Formats: sequence, structure tokens, C-alpha cells
Amino acid sequence: MEWKKYSVEDNSLSLTGILGIFLLLASFYFKSWQVFLAAVIFLLLIFANSFYMKNLGKKLVMQNPKKRHKFFPDEEGNWTLEFENKGLPILSGELKVFFDDSVAPLNYELAERFGRYELNIPFSLNYNEQKIVTIPFAARKRGVAKIRKLELHVPHFFGFGETILEYRTPIKQEALVYPVRLPVNNKLSFFKDRQGTSQAAYSLFEDRLSPAGTRQYVSTDSFNRIHWKASARKQTLQTKIFDRVAEIGWNISLNVSAGHSISGQLEELISSAADMAYYWMKQEVPFSLCVNIRVAGSTPFYFIPAGSGNKHLQKVLETLALVDNHSSLYPYEKMLSYYKTHLATQPYFMHAGYSKPSTVNMLNLISQDGTLLYELHLSGKDAVIQPLQIKMKEVAGR
Repeated sequence: MEWKKYSVEDNSLSLTGILGIFLLLASFYFKSWQVFLAAVIFLLLIFANSFYMKNLGKKLVMQNPKKRHKFFPDEEGNWTLEFENKGLPILSGELKVFFDDSVAPLNYELAERFGRYELNIPFSLNYNEQKIVTIPFAARKRGVAKIRKLELHVPHFFGFGETILEYRTPIKQEALVYPVRLPVNNKLSFFKDRQGTSQAAYSLFEDRLSPAGTRQYVSTDSFNRIHWKASARKQTLQTKIFDRVAEIGWNISLNVSAGHSISGQLEELISSAADMAYYWMKQEVPFSLCVNIRVAGSTPFYFIPAGSGNKHLQKVLETLALVDNHSSLYPYEKMLSYYKTHLATQPYFMHAGYSKPSTVNMLNLISQDGTLLYELHLSGKDAVIQPLQIKMKEVAGR
């Protein structure tokens, strides 16, 4: 059953039924057909109310397609609820919609309560009629908003109570709000490369086994870089050009826990990670993401493999948007161990969040493979990158 029905009745409704029966008996005692007629009409209305409420909503259907809309903060969207009624008409009802406060309703002066908004909308639907209810909203803050509860309240004929239809199937519409960016001030200072084998748009290193073409010779070029065949063909000296290569690739590792609970700096950590993701995307640097939130699957925490480009950035931002204060935490040190032993590691590793001696021990093991370690340090309304210093006494546990 899509709808669960239950009634909220006032004691006055029972007294009304008793009054109807009393009038019927009184009509026989006083031998008054007027009283008898009034009693019969009264009882028929009570029976009609009972029949109506019993069969209300039996053929009410709501379309429930799966939708995920994505927004940046302050963008606008809407919830769309489509109903079709093949049963008894629904008269003077009220639709109550409860949804998460990552989005806020437009055109309504409402305050959120316990992380949700409650919206009341007048609702009537005749037999064999379709109706679309549109609820406009504005993206308010990072997160995923869902319609958590949907109720239809229909009053009784006499106003002594109501019948409530509660939609029991989870509503598949979602509104995902991307995080805002917290500037990482000195990220340009730490954009370095090391000699490697990956092609890079900008690098100090060349792959002498991978020629990329030629260009016009200039006086500062080395004599052994002249391409003699190309020079003879073009009747002017040509210099060999080789592909630029470097060892590139970052992993950002977020520890969103503080002990056994979610960190009080959760939003700052996510926003600074978002800023780095935008930066790496623009620089065409591949990067991966680890967040110590427990999930089902072969990798037991949030992990986005290394990639680049707009689609990769979108995956990262979606993952960051999914983290909330009710997420189940995965031990950070276990995540670091899993990253080292099971996942493709990157030459640069950035840690962000709380750390303790056992965290430093695991980071030291990661650095032993040649990985350069950095730390994303929060500083008020912005963040900075610092080289992660490994203290030997901490590593040794002394």
C-alpha cells in the first residue's frame, strides 16, 4: 500500500452519533415525523462520513520517478509532486510536505525545525483528475535534501476530526547542493612537479624519447638539439621539441572525525577540499579523494579514483555534498592503511583534519614510498597548505 491511513477523531463525533440515535427513539415516543426525518438525515450523514473516510484514498496514486537535481548555493529549483485520483473526490484537504533544510521554500515565511521544513498546501482532487503540485525552493547550504515525509489531511464532514493519508514509499526526488569554496591561499606555492613519465602541460622536464615536433631555431638552443632532416627540408634550422613530462597527481585525504564524532570543522574541511579540487581541475592535474565515511562496497569508505576534467570534478563535489553530521565514521588510520595497500597511490598526498600519533605513524609509512606529504591547515576564513613534518619521536611512539 502506498498510503497508510489513520483517523484522528474528536469525542464530539461519538456524541453526535449518540444524539442521532436519541432523536430517532424520541421520534417514536413523540410520534413526530419531523423529528424522525431529522434523525434519519442526521444518521445518514454520519454513515456517509464514515463510508467516505473508510474509502478515501484507495485509488489515489502519486508518480514517484527517480530524480536528482544538482545546485550551487542560492540557485533555485522545485519539488514536483504528480497525483492521480481514480477514487472518491478529496475535498478541502491539506498536503503536508516535510523536507531537509539544505533547501528552503520560496514564497513562504517558514522557520526550519530539527533540520527540516514543514510546508502546508491546500489540496483538493476530484474523481478521475490529475494534479501537479510544484514547490519552488532555493538551495541553502551544502548537502542532500529529500522529501522525508508526505501527509494528506482530510477533515471530517462535521469538523470533529480528520483522516490522515501518509505516503509510505520513500520519495525518490533529491536536491544535491554542492559545497561553497573556502580559499586555500598559498596553493600556487605548492604546485610543483618532479621528473616522471606522465605528460604535463607545464613542466621543466622533457622526455627525450618522445619527440613532439620542431620549431624555429634560436641562438640559445643547444647545437645537439637541431633536427637536421627538418632543417634541410625547410631550408632553415629547426630545433627538436619533446613532450613535457613530470610526476604529477595528488590525493586529498579528509579526516572528518574528531574522536568518535563528526568534526566541528566539517564545513571548513569540505569547502577547502572543494577549492583544491577546482584548482587541480583547471591545472589539468589528476587527483583522487578519500573521506573516512563508512560505505558499503569493495572500498569501505568514500573514495574517488584519480582523474581530471569537469566530470571528475563533478563526482568529487557530489561526494563532498553527501557527507553530513549523521554519517557513519570509518577509522581514519584504517583508511590510510587501506589506501597504501589496496589503492593506486599518488606522488603527492594532502592530509586534512584531526591527527594523532597513530595517524602520523601511518602517514610516515605512506611517505616511505617517496610520496611527498602536505597538510591542509584551516586558518579562520581561509586555509593554507603546509609541508607535513614527521617527528621521529612521534613515529617511534616514544
